[in-house]
Amino acid sequence: MSASGKPLAGPAPDTASGGRPTFWIETYGCEMNDYDSEFIASRFLEEGYAPAPDPDSADVLLFNTCSVRQGAEERVRGRLESGAGRKGARPGQVRGVVGCMAQRLGEGFPASSGGIDLVAGTDTYRSLPTLVEEARNRERGPLVATPVDATHTYAIERHPRPRENPVANLTIMQGCDKFCTFCIVPVTRGRERSKPWRVVVEEAGRLVARGTREIVLLGQNVNSYRDGDVDFAGLLRRVSRVEGLARLHFTSSYPRDMTTDVFRAIAECGPPVEFLHFPVQSGSDRILRRMRRRHTVDWYLEKIDEARRIIPGVQFSTDLIVGFPGETAEEFRDTLRLVERVRFVEAYMYKYSPREGTPAAKLAEELSEEEKTARLRELIDRQREIGKEILEENRGRRAEVLIEGPSTRNPAEPFGRTRNRFMVVMPPGTGKPGDLVEVELAERRGSTFRGIPVGTGESWAS
Repeated sequence: MSASGKPLAGPAPDTASGGRPTFWIETYGCEMNDYDSEFIASRFLEEGYAPAPDPDSADVLLFNTCSVRQGAEERVRGRLESGAGRKGARPGQVRGVVGCMAQRLGEGFPASSGGIDLVAGTDTYRSLPTLVEEARNRERGPLVATPVDATHTYAIERHPRPRENPVANLTIMQGCDKFCTFCIVPVTRGRERSKPWRVVVEEAGRLVARGTREIVLLGQNVNSYRDGDVDFAGLLRRVSRVEGLARLHFTSSYPRDMTTDVFRAIAECGPPVEFLHFPVQSGSDRILRRMRRRHTVDWYLEKIDEARRIIPGVQFSTDLIVGFPGETAEEFRDTLRLVERVRFVEAYMYKYSPREGTPAAKLAEELSEEEKTARLRELIDRQREIGKEILEENRGRRAEVLIEGPSTRNPAEPFGRTRNRFMVVMPPGTGKPGDLVEVELAERRGSTFRGIPVGTGESWAS
């Protein structure tokens, strides 16, 4: 997940903009929003804009928002209502809110967020430069544009910045047809539609040509992908043939769309990594039915076992919600038992919070915030123990690491990940971003291994 308020298109190069209008984008939410911001930036570049060095000096300041959880919207509201989020020093600056929060609220976007000139939904990104000019010339009130376009997909042909990190996101589909009772995505992103497979492969090739070594395929239900007779397994095989691509990863999958052929594609092709994000949400069949998920616990466990038979060394992560309306103490224990049975290496765990516009928001809340918090804490504590146990089981083994960049704790130490997503720091001088290095997974520092390059005679300074 991206950090709150991460700028996408700045800072600008040291050279002046040469009189061109400038833009700045702040991104909130998931990897798909990161990709969307890159697409938006590419459109402004195509129209002659330049990146701004900071938000206050930008001619166009956009906030790309998320609505999946209440906390994401609250961060945006706080930013907009703060002094830092109000009109900058740039005369005539156009300020816009785009993305899922804009799509969900539309005309109802809070009036307290003063100084907003544009509210634009998730299907407007290709036309944003035009909408900005319409908003600039508008005499009164913000311009609101939240159309629904069931055919809207897009590809980035001109990426807005050089590839510094060898890992790049690539959205292949968007929208959702599943309508889980807790989820706002069908409202904010619309129905499922897939990018043509040839367009996906072409964009993957352009990314690799710019220095990308690992591509993360993105979609709300990424494995629901279909373009004609090409399903998700077929797409994995086609992208895997892009010359120079070392690794291929994807998120987020929908369990019922996970086929045996997807497992085989991961096992048979070189780039797909041995790691699956496989959201289960609950360990109770009754709660899964109330969530309108389309799997049972037994079916899910059979899929886990099948993946382990086909993909050697595969690791799993998942999403879990505790305190869903009606969840009993025993049903929460069912979730704990599932976590014990599967042994996820990591999990994204949340207590249920209602999202206006979803069916679950109409269900009676039967648990106090205190009880939901207590259950979440117990689940987090147990999952962390399991994650540490899995890491300890792998200590001393050899693994291939893709160097992504410097360690945040010590920039002299390269940081990277194994094929099954274990985090590793290595001795200074081990390599540069994009290099593949074989290491021995030595001692751990929290959830991060210290890796010793194999065959170099290097070791950690005492």
